[in-house]
Amino acid sequence: MLETSGSPGPGAGRRRRRSSSRVTAGADAIGQLVPERDSAPSIALKQRHLLGIEGLSRGEITLYLDTARAFAEVSRRPIKKVPTLRGKTIVNFFMEPSTRTRSSFEIAEKRLSADTLTFSPASSSVTKGESLLDTARNLEAMSPDMIVIRHCASGAPHFLARHCGPHIVNAGDGWHEHPTQALLDAFTIREKKGRIENLRIAIIGDLNHSRVLRSNIFLLLTMGADVVVSGPPTLIPVGLRELGVSVTLRVDEAVEGADVIMMLRIQKERQSGAAFPSEREYFNLFGLTRERFSRARPDAIIMHPGPMNRGVEIDSALADGPASVILEQVTNGVAVRMAVLYLLAGGTIGEIAS
Repeated sequence: MLETSGSPGPGAGRRRRRSSSRVTAGADAIGQLVPERDSAPSIALKQRHLLGIEGLSRGEITLYLDTARAFAEVSRRPIKKVPTLRGKTIVNFFMEPSTRTRSSFEIAEKRLSADTLTFSPASSSVTKGESLLDTARNLEAMSPDMIVIRHCASGAPHFLARHCGPHIVNAGDGWHEHPTQALLDAFTIREKKGRIENLRIAIIGDLNHSRVLRSNIFLLLTMGADVVVSGPPTLIPVGLRELGVSVTLRVDEAVEGADVIMMLRIQKERQSGAAFPSEREYFNLFGLTRERFSRARPDAIIMHPGPMNRGVEIDSALADGPASVILEQVTNGVAVRMAVLYLLAGGTIGEIAS
């Protein structure tokens, strides 16, 4: 969800001094990239944080995606940097391992000309027993404008948003949500298919431990997609149907006629016991094989948030084949995260389009 500024925290004084003047000044550098159109009103996000997809309106999601489209064009230019966030300071507060998300945020921040600090637990006072709140407040004392947080505890970004002044961006919290991953997935689907509404999207794999699943369900249903999920019965959370998706134990049924197939990684590090007999049996019953993929629509695309377990969730030939958009998801992640940082800093798509 996006949290509003209704509850002032200890950093409220610093919060009010922010100005979007630097954001506006940087808009001219990319103003020619988005054609003016009725669906792109000159509005800024009213919320201060991106804590999850749950609770976002269709209009807010569209605003993120349309803004990301402009920044995707920036990323294709020989000179990729724009001065949009010059003078802003962003802290990357990653308490879990990450390759794609952390690198993507760092590149996005640099392309927006922000000053960045990347924080990892191995080289911090967390190893000495410092609490999450104490660490965050010490970082806040250095006056950053935003904190991008990944944490193993569900709800950690919401906790920081209640107690700290900077804008908070959720880069993945426990089993809960991963909002920027869902946004980049939606961006990729829209780029490839032209729309999200009325597409049949199959999500297959470790459903129980996946924050990517939850964010994608909230986003895709809001945007009008038909979502079907499948996986081993031991890895399907109770009450999943109540979110509005179809659930089947038969992967063949899930991929039948699918426009998009999204495979999810088996997260052994989050499992307390064996959820299936062996990886070989998992691949035979629930992996995406070439035979299974033939049941999808002829123009279906294959997605995976990464990292992949080749030969477990997906056949390598499919992962590297023409239907795969897995690396394009990584590319699009930079533009989407640029859009998130830009909009939370006070930018509007109307400014970009002006």
